[in-house]
Amino acid sequence: MSAANLFEIARPLAWLAAFAFLVGFVSYLALGRPAAAASPHSTQALAASGPASEEWNLPKKI
Repeated sequence: MSAANLFEIARPLAWLAAFAFLVGFVSYLALGRPAAAASPHSTQALAASGPASEEWNLPKKI
């Protein structure tokens, strides 16, 4: 196979990969995480949730 033939095979796959990335990234921006991460209330709720250090960091009994 010549290099030009390999390029002709790979070009549609490269366009498909670029299009899939673009669709995923745009949907991520439109529907997802950046809007929630920019909100000050969501970061406070995430920081407040979860066990306190004393609750899960128990001393070991050997």
